[in-house]
Amino acid sequence: MANISRQELKSDEFVSGVDAAFEFYLQHQKQILTILVIVVVVVASAYGVYAWNHSRTQKAEAALSTGLDRLHAPILAKGQTAPPGVETFASAQDRARAAQEQFEKVIADYGSTRAGKIARYYLGLTQVELQQTSQAESTLQQASQSGGAVQPLAQNALANLYISEGKAEQARPILEALIKQNSPAVPKAVAMTELAEMEKTSDPAAAARLYQQLSQDYPNTPTGQQAEQALASLPKPAR
Repeated sequence: MANISRQELKSDEFVSGVDAAFEFYLQHQKQILTILVIVVVVVASAYGVYAWNHSRTQKAEAALSTGLDRLHAPILAKGQTAPPGVETFASAQDRARAAQEQFEKVIADYGSTRAGKIARYYLGLTQVELQQTSQAESTLQQASQSGGAVQPLAQNALANLYISEGKAEQARPILEALIKQNSPAVPKAVAMTELAEMEKTSDPAAAARLYQQLSQDYPNTPTGQQAEQALASLPKPAR
């Protein structure tokens, strides 16, 4: 009997393995092809969804950028010349209306995206500027449920809207909640200062406590120094 070398043995094992695999394929050809088709369809669908979402996100951000550019566009006095390629407006009201129109479009087309949520917040700000109070309140309330950085910003804007309307009882719990949150978008010091400013007329004692706390929490800073100045300006309680 002829001896089989190790190389020939390995080659024979490889051929046997290939034969076994091919036999398995022949026996299960239909199932294998079906699985391959499913995998291809799933991968293609996943890529299609990703590509669609990516394209939609880019369009939403571009539309939001247009609105922000309008909101911060220059206001030219009569006789002034507009810089080349820069959109300008004759008044702050005209500018706010143009930005408002664009933010409404972003919300209508891309409301569920991050850009759409940011647009809702800025829509509320334009409504405040145009003195559309009831619409602004509703818009900012919706934006306050958005989550992320938009949520505290919208809450703060809503609180300031209530303050401007003399609705301290509605503004107070919002600002107190923002103080506890201490979010990067609306830091604790900002919310405390706004609440103290509101309380100066309605509850000077509460304002004094807030200014004292600010002075203690932020010593040797502009925030602490402003708090000390505001505290010194408060009327002294009667003895």
